[in-house]
Amino acid sequence: MLQNPVIGKPIGKLALSESFKEMSFFHDFRTLADILNWPVSVLLLHQGFTYHHYQELRILLSKNQQLQLLKVM
Repeated sequence: MLQNPVIGKPIGKLALSESFKEMSFFHDFRTLADILNWPVSVLLLHQGFTYHHYQELRILLSKNQQLQLLKVM
């Protein structure tokens, strides 16, 4: 199965909040693939990564049928 193209798109071009985009830039996350390399438990330890950002990420992944890519353990 081919990976959804949203995973490789620049975060700045995705329908995410400015807060999410700023946090991503701060941590040098360029694409969702960069973020999805980390388990949620580690992401939440990153400065500025909030539960609101986690929820945004879940919603975006769910809309693109990619929620299974989120590492929850």
